[in-house]
Amino acid sequence: MDGCDGSRGGNRRRFLQATVVAGAALTTADTLLAADPKAGASVPTVTLGKTGQKVTKLGMGTSWALSPSFVQRAIAAGVRYIDTSESYENTVAEKVLGEVLERTKTRKDVYLVTKNAGYRNAKGAGAAKVFEDHLNASLERLKTDYVDCYYIHGITGAQIGMLSDPGVKAAFEGLKKAGKIKFCGLSCHDAQLVEVLDEVAKVGWLDQVMIKYNFRDVGGKDRHDDLQRVIDKCSKANVGLVAMKTQGGAVNFPDKMKQLAEKGFKKEVAAIKTVWQDQRIQVVVSEMTTFSDLRENIAASRDELTAREARLLEEHRKLTANLYCHGCGHLCETAARGVPVATVLRYLRYYEAYGKREQARQLYQALPQVSRLLVDANLHAAEAACPHGLPIVDLMNRAAMRLA
Repeated sequence: MDGCDGSRGGNRRRFLQATVVAGAALTTADTLLAADPKAGASVPTVTLGKTGQKVTKLGMGTSWALSPSFVQRAIAAGVRYIDTSESYENTVAEKVLGEVLERTKTRKDVYLVTKNAGYRNAKGAGAAKVFEDHLNASLERLKTDYVDCYYIHGITGAQIGMLSDPGVKAAFEGLKKAGKIKFCGLSCHDAQLVEVLDEVAKVGWLDQVMIKYNFRDVGGKDRHDDLQRVIDKCSKANVGLVAMKTQGGAVNFPDKMKQLAEKGFKKEVAAIKTVWQDQRIQVVVSEMTTFSDLRENIAASRDELTAREARLLEEHRKLTANLYCHGCGHLCETAARGVPVATVLRYLRYYEAYGKREQARQLYQALPQVSRLLVDANLHAAEAACPHGLPIVDLMNRAAMRLA
């Protein structure tokens, strides 16, 4: 979802500004954008883990102000994996999708995922009602009697216990038995992603997961060795793996990118291709906002990462490693004695990189006041604890100024 990414000036997550894409591929993509919604999919397909379902490797994210015409065009162009949530645009995303799928009669042509964001107190015998009530509301908005997969949305390390809760497992099994969902999963971009994935592989009842994963994680060291280990574990358990937030701040730091840009390097394309090269990851969910994003994504989904792109992307990673929050919040937040550094920096990224200014402010302001107190001594300790050398004091003060 993530989730969770973007470009400046309100153009949310301008995913994949094409590199040197063959003219023929672009021509084909233009033709596809004008195609009939019932036409055959043009995006390459993969088998999504233990679900056994054939899905397009490119998925459409919907956490922005959707237009019905764009949704219809994406389906017509061959994107048949759609990711949404009851929380996106305060339920409006689900309503738009439902209208388009009903009108175009394409519901059975897409793999549809939605998420429950109201589960925080769901546990034990009471979990079934929480998940069913929220799902029923989503099904009504989506104008369908089932979704292909239903997620626990944005699970954190503090909620890992839910995954071994018999009541939560029974709630999802009940929804499957009732025919309201085919599969179950979760999304996570928490600092304790490693621990969450470890538990997913252990409990065995989740069919797929969506995680923050980008070129900064592929083949990384230190903390990322642990991430690679648990991704391996989930892959061996045949859990379907879906990547979000694949840009990893690729649109940021233009001053650091000048020399690479002069070489014609398009970092957004290389970033997503890097994720597609990881054979363990089946789907990349992209929050596309323009028809050119859609066209370029489709063309890129067919191409391999070139040696030149790989080399330049590595240069970009090294140039910006000390400016991008890698999400290892257990280090800085322990030093900061409770100040949620990684969370605040993620909201700052929503504001500055994805153009989601109002959403970023709302999320920040929803944090407990004590969590937002910027105690200089604690922030300096957090900065000293950061293994990537981020200027945490400056970044946190910038966040307080822009998001308060």
